[in-house]
Amino acid sequence: MEFPLIYCNGDSYSNDRYSPSLLNGTYANVVAESCQGFVINKSINGSCNRRIIRTTLHDLILQRQQNPMQKIIALIGLSFELRSEIWVDEIKKPIAPEESNFVTHIFTKQINWRDNLLNGIEIQTPNREQLNEKFLKEYSNGRAFFYSSYAERINLLTDLIMFRATLDSLNINFLVFQSPAAEPLESDYLLDFLKNQIKDDRRFYDLEKFGFCNWANQQGFIPLDLQDTPDIGHFGSDAHRAFAVDVLLPRLEELNFI
Repeated sequence: MEFPLIYCNGDSYSNDRYSPSLLNGTYANVVAESCQGFVINKSINGSCNRRIIRTTLHDLILQRQQNPMQKIIALIGLSFELRSEIWVDEIKKPIAPEESNFVTHIFTKQINWRDNLLNGIEIQTPNREQLNEKFLKEYSNGRAFFYSSYAERINLLTDLIMFRATLDSLNINFLVFQSPAAEPLESDYLLDFLKNQIKDDRRFYDLEKFGFCNWANQQGFIPLDLQDTPDIGHFGSDAHRAFAVDVLLPRLEELNFI
């Protein structure tokens, strides 16, 4: 096949179904338009990084098996590290088989959740799946108490290093970037060691210094929502187009992917 597949995965920041104004109007669509390709966008609102990487691996391994010679470019927008996931045996039918029985878990949406937790104040865990309230609360409080940004980043970097090796073996090109920029962390031996494995790889944007949302805000685009906190706001098709034209396409050309 001569036309390329532009594969996209992420959370609501990459999802063309997040708003009617984004339908067929995300950065992935603009990249596909530029190189006369077609888009598969597997982004789902609320996704955690593990879900994004796991389903991307499934999809791209399958695509390569089905289309051994097709040019594939993957655009991966990473999410908040506060998000994780749990396995639910009694889950309603998943939206796709590759999603299996995983559901997103975020123990709170509060900014001051740590102080509240330590002071015995409810951290108000969302329960969209209507799980057992008692055990969800106990699980969430325990996860919140032991939560570490360092552990999450170390595990993410580990996944990214293995992700790169897999896509290289499949001859699949990719770019990986944060949607909202990740929390800046101080030096730690293991963290620094893993970070150094990808820091000179132009296929990865700096997780702490660059994010699609932050870039769009700095360029003066107005988010569709969360206008009081634009660095985590969702941006419209105008910002997506500019991001594709000014950021993604030049990098893809630099790397000779297009």
